[in-house]
Amino acid sequence: MSSFHKTSDSRYSIIGTKLKNNLPFISSGIPSLDHIIGGGLPTGALFAIEEDVLGSYSRVLTKYFLAEGIICKHALFIASADEDPCEIVNELPQACTDPAIDAVPNDRNVEMKIAWRYEGLGQVESSFGSNSTFGHNFDLSKHIDKETIQKSDVTYCFLNDDNNIEFEKQIGFKNYMFYKLLMKIKDIVSKSEFQTSNKNKNILRISIQSLGSPVWMALDCDVEPVDSSYGQDLIKFLYCLRVILKDTLAVAFITIPSHLFDDDLFMSRILYSVDNAVRIESFAGSSRETNPVYSDYHGLFHVTKLSAIYTLVPFVPPSLDMAFKLRRKKFVIEKLHLPPELQESSEREQDDITAVPKTVSCGGFRKKDIEF
Repeated sequence: MSSFHKTSDSRYSIIGTKLKNNLPFISSGIPSLDHIIGGGLPTGALFAIEEDVLGSYSRVLTKYFLAEGIICKHALFIASADEDPCEIVNELPQACTDPAIDAVPNDRNVEMKIAWRYEGLGQVESSFGSNSTFGHNFDLSKHIDKETIQKSDVTYCFLNDDNNIEFEKQIGFKNYMFYKLLMKIKDIVSKSEFQTSNKNKNILRISIQSLGSPVWMALDCDVEPVDSSYGQDLIKFLYCLRVILKDTLAVAFITIPSHLFDDDLFMSRILYSVDNAVRIESFAGSSRETNPVYSDYHGLFHVTKLSAIYTLVPFVPPSLDMAFKLRRKKFVIEKLHLPPELQESSEREQDDITAVPKTVSCGGFRKKDIEF
């Protein structure tokens, strides 16, 4: 074993990538997200995001993914049926040299208002990937100029247009939009620059916005009721897309409105069809929005699937209790930890309930009467 030397493969020397388990990985644009999913997004794989109810935070993650591709000069393919893909790239965040650090007050000299046993504890390290050198840092308050986007290799695919006559139903899909998108992706992935055997290689970032939204339920020219075939088309599309992307330099970044699918079995089939998946649970409109326990966060962040790609054991995140916050300049995923004073108050209330009996003791004395 002493004669074994790890060598790097020059075939994967592509800007904006790193080699892990002999497979190129790209950054999602968010260091904390790269950290919790195992170092980034593997090429040839599908990454799914279960959207929040309003879809605002999942849209932010899509902008990070596309902005990272613009900076690394990767090819982009943006598809959507809800809105014109040209509008999605209008507000991509601009790269910055240093991460935006919010001012944090120095509370070391402030007397603590909790139990004395917490005074010796250090500050909880809750951020992920803060010292990562992979990927770029972005400033949400600034946008990439239009000239830079126009010079980039970007392909737009607006599915909800009027040019759908060429796609017929006799192609295995009852919904023409699934077949149309699949053929568009197949054509662009087949280019030599996105094949691993080619010398002049590049990464293809595929972004599909709100796959399976109510707009996708529109069928072809003939009016038919929406039935179970809609779910079958969605599952079939994911399987076909996975076969197309296999052994290529393309990565699919898909957002899915899972809250609209009132079927756990259907969602489990979707998760089975993708490689990695996360879920965003926003506090907007829920009781947790006004709960002081979650005052520092905007929602919970769940990892729903991590596949073992080119390895025997899948990556295990450092923590499964995670939350996110959207600041003015950046999106951050952190470990969820409750404020100590809230933990202390809840423990004391519980102790009071269990320690003080409701009935009087045999001697007629209560607990507080016999304490010294």
